[in-house]
Amino acid sequence: MKKSLLSITLFFAISSMVIAQDNSGETKGGVKAGFGLTVVQEQAEFPGGNDSLQAFLRRNLVFPEKARKEKVSGKVYISFNVTDNGKITDAKVLSGVSPELDNEALRVVNQMPPWKPGTISGKPVKVQYILPIDFIIPTGKSK
Repeated sequence: MKKSLLSITLFFAISSMVIAQDNSGETKGGVKAGFGLTVVQEQAEFPGGNDSLQAFLRRNLVFPEKARKEKVSGKVYISFNVTDNGKITDAKVLSGVSPELDNEALRVVNQMPPWKPGTISGKPVKVQYILPIDFIIPTGKSK
């Protein structure tokens, strides 16, 4: 299967911050954001930062052949949690385009290495992350 050009953008939940899930009812030193969520002081980060995340996605995402033939493209929003030890859990499609593109985005997110967890008062916490992945059909022919 041939790899295609994919545009990858990053979306952070609250002005470049990620939100921590707060199931205890306490703020744990963070700022209460409502709906049982707390804004973290330091957001979760892919190893090496956003440039490394984009490189990882470019290397691993494959434009599904069926979507290419049917000229299906668009942005898939994937939500996932980064646990307090950096593990990726609970990945799901928030807004999808087609089963093929949605499944490819989920497949790659689930393959990501552990992240640097978000923190509140210097302590690692579980955070939710939303990642939009833009699938764009290449205009030129690939060999």
